[in-house]
Amino acid sequence: MKSAGAAPFLAEYSVAAGQPLASNIVAAIQGCDLFLLLWSYSARGSEWVPQEIGIARGAGRAILPVVLHQGIELPGFIKDLKYLAVYKDPSATVEWLHKHVAALAKQKDTNSLVALGAVGAILLLLASK
Repeated sequence: MKSAGAAPFLAEYSVAAGQPLASNIVAAIQGCDLFLLLWSYSARGSEWVPQEIGIARGAGRAILPVVLHQGIELPGFIKDLKYLAVYKDPSATVEWLHKHVAALAKQKDTNSLVALGAVGAILLLLASK
């Protein structure tokens, strides 16, 4: 995502050892402009990902689901969202996503986009310069 104007925030790598994960994740979600959900069997089985989705919904954040496996339905409150089906054409999906994120970053007068990741969720934050 860096080439699209993004600086990824992945909880696993972006939160320093000894720092609280939950509060850092909540703060990142609440400050984001786009919550990118990588929906997979692992994400569906995670205790964290549904909570992250709920935080994003509650904060009024844009959610963009990317479905990794054919036949896996989106959960509850986001079931009606249009999603990207990466399993159909991974290269085209990544290319579209790259262009979309770059356009968001340009539109947002920023050059810093942060992504939060858990088992299956990625959060994209457009941070001011």
